Amino acid sequence: MLGTLACSDCDLWRSGRQRLIISPHDSVLGRRRPTSGSRTGPGRPRFCLFGQRRVQMRMPAVPRARRLPAVPKPVVGEAFASWVDRVAGKLDAPPGQAARALGLECREGASSTRPLFFGVALTPAGLSGLRDATGLAASELRRMQLARYNGTALDLTGLDLAREVSLTAVAAREWMMLTSSRACPHCLAERPVWPLWWRLGIAAVCPTHRCLLIDVCPACGVRLRRGSERVPRGLLTRPPLPEPGECANRPPGGPKGRAGLCRQPLAALPATAVPHGLVDLQRRALAVADGSPARLAGESASGADWFAALRLLAAMARLAADDDDLADLPGFAAEAFRQDQQRRASRPRGGGGSQLGAMPATAAQALAALALVDRVFAASSEGEGALQLGPWTQCLTAQRRAAGGSDPLRHLLRPAALDRMITAASPRTSRVAGALKAVEFLVLEPRHIPHLADPGDYRALIAVHLPGTAEVSGQRLTALALARLAGADSWAEAAAALGMDSRKAARAANTLVQRIADPDAFWTAVRRAAERMRERGLADYAARRSALADLREIPHRALVPIFHPLRRDVTWQRQRHAAAWVWQHFTSGDVHEAPAYALGWEDGTSTASIREGWRRFHTRLPAPAAAALTTWGMTRLAQKGTA
Repeated sequence: MLGTLACSDCDLWRSGRQRLIISPHDSVLGRRRPTSGSRTGPGRPRFCLFGQRRVQMRMPAVPRARRLPAVPKPVVGEAFASWVDRVAGKLDAPPGQAARALGLECREGASSTRPLFFGVALTPAGLSGLRDATGLAASELRRMQLARYNGTALDLTGLDLAREVSLTAVAAREWMMLTSSRACPHCLAERPVWPLWWRLGIAAVCPTHRCLLIDVCPACGVRLRRGSERVPRGLLTRPPLPEPGECANRPPGGPKGRAGLCRQPLAALPATAVPHGLVDLQRRALAVADGSPARLAGESASGADWFAALRLLAAMARLAADDDDLADLPGFAAEAFRQDQQRRASRPRGGGGSQLGAMPATAAQALAALALVDRVFAASSEGEGALQLGPWTQCLTAQRRAAGGSDPLRHLLRPAALDRMITAASPRTSRVAGALKAVEFLVLEPRHIPHLADPGDYRALIAVHLPGTAEVSGQRLTALALARLAGADSWAEAAAALGMDSRKAARAANTLVQRIADPDAFWTAVRRAAERMRERGLADYAARRSALADLREIPHRALVPIFHPLRRDVTWQRQRHAAAWVWQHFTSGDVHEAPAYALGWEDGTSTASIREGWRRFHTRLPAPAAAALTTWGMTRLAQKGTA
């Protein structure tokens, strides 16, 4: 039973037990939200679907959806939203009411009907309701969801059907359209069915009509099926409704209400012809998405690896493709790709839509991406694929070194076969590591090297080679470079020899070395810093770190004679800050790694508050107190057997 309805015009009052309710002024009415009151009592006014007469409706709770009188059979490859629209047409009801009649779970409290995970996946309750309402098999219903492409064109890892918010991160990461679709006008002219693959990011060309898919309605300027430019619309629940085949978006700045919907017939939109060779690219991509065998540079590959390679290569093309690469593309595709490159270059700090791995924004960009990466996919071997990648990898390396940044593609999945090709095509050892071979090594043991090089040595000798680098980060890289002079064969081995945090060391080595313009001069400066250390006298920093590893705070009785003459109280916070000062003074390490701070504070003080407390303690410490703390630290080291 779907509800109890009353029509104020004909005074018909009927309760539907087996079928939907029909009155002289209504067609089939779907479920609505319950309203209070009886036929003549208070309640929110409603409308008949055809006569637009006021009605009132009461919705008793029902355990599950009942069988609908008739539903259209899904077309092979049809999108779920398209099928729901056809169900609504069959029932003469708005799509929002049809969705509820089908038993779909819908978001509560929304101004329009918004089924959960609509078109992406079916929740258990939604699947159960659909089977009860339609009699269709679960497999047939699931084939209309984007989840059908999970494991090939899409990776829905992280999607939790019990938490709708989990869809946000997945949608931002994957090449799929949740609230819009591309379309072929010729296909829609033949029959009002929207294929599911039109909602994939690789959707570019209609293989049947050999034309570029449409992204945006030219009449209203809004993406097809999105509803409005700013906020995606749910399913319409009230008339007036658009005619079948109309755009039905709301133009920006247009009239308010349902009358402001765009009436542009989609089947009448012009479409751009695409060369036959590029149409074949679309067919092959769709075949892989549907589970057909895939090949990457002459070798078999899984569908997941094929699409991961597609996304990585498309990101590389966004950074490195030049006019020679785009010369063979149709003019509209080349221009769309150039515009995307220019837009990203104008937004170096990132922002919405600027991620290199993001889905192509238009069908023309998707077509350009498919054409550019096909040169690697079509290679006969990994060696030939590496040759194709050579210009791009060299360009990317030059860009990264000029900017002094890390690899912008590090977050993208890299299939093993493609990784081998990129490695083979990339320039060999970094200039900095290569220049080390010509440097005379010093007799310097890692235990004599602190985690942060002397600040005076860094400013005088090294800072000029690391423009735009924070001093602490530069001191850390200098310490690693000193360890390389002491014999470490790699940056990772240097970090291990110093007992340095591997993540901080890798961040310094992988990023900062790109900023060094003259490697030979850099290593000369590092050698001079090592000579300065020897001239001052070497200290066993490793032994000091070990001796002070448990220094969480300095005893209260030790600080009283230091701070009371200065008219300062000895608080437990000051005991911790004093311990951190002693640790940093004798180990030349990063104070944030001091035992007094490493494990946090028991009272729940935030990290920001602790760091602000340290800053004040350090900058306001009088010279007599610093000298007294130094004396205390030397005594502590002597007690531990360390000079």
